[in-house]
Amino acid sequence: MADFHFINAIWDFDGTLFNTYPGLLKALSKTLSEFSQPIPDDELYKEIKKTSIRHVLETVSVKNSLDLQAMEDRMHALEIQYQPESPEIYPHAREILQLISDRGANFLWTHRDRSALSFLTTEGMSELFTGIVTASDRFPRKPDPTAINALVEHYGLDPQVTVMIGDRAIDVEAGQKAGVHTIFFDVDGFGDTAGADAVVKDLADIQPYFLTQGNDDDENAY
Repeated sequence: MADFHFINAIWDFDGTLFNTYPGLLKALSKTLSEFSQPIPDDELYKEIKKTSIRHVLETVSVKNSLDLQAMEDRMHALEIQYQPESPEIYPHAREILQLISDRGANFLWTHRDRSALSFLTTEGMSELFTGIVTASDRFPRKPDPTAINALVEHYGLDPQVTVMIGDRAIDVEAGQKAGVHTIFFDVDGFGDTAGADAVVKDLADIQPYFLTQGNDDDENAY
């Protein structure tokens, strides 16, 4: 991948830019305890990183004949209660976003609702994004590539210089299906990289892919 030079980045949010997982895990754990039975937090965390919170809720609801919508509503209410107003930003996230914004464009695709934009605005980071897709936009969930395809088409992105960055295999799979490049943020060291083009353990390690190759004065950023 050393020969690739990227200009545009499509980012996941939870677990990639912001460490919202402590609040999410606490809300999910309590939801499961209220509706069925508790699952140890370490097992639960690995499962939601391997799949998704939605998948866990769906699996439990089917297995126990529970109301999925009621579980999701409760999970959402608890997350509002447990999630800090300013979740932890991963080290170097702000600097990498600024670097890319100065030369190309950042985009966001998250399963989170518009609260993602609120968090970015609170941290003064929303202006670093050219386009944002959230759950409120009603695109199919990852790993379906529809949202990425829509961003590529709407903004005229060149897939050869566009990369999807995320912390889960479904982020990588979505990027692969859309025909863009992929970077896996292996923040937990679980190693489920899904064949990403590159794997980083620190967001600072993304910098070379936007600096070392090509012309940094490229006029056709996107």
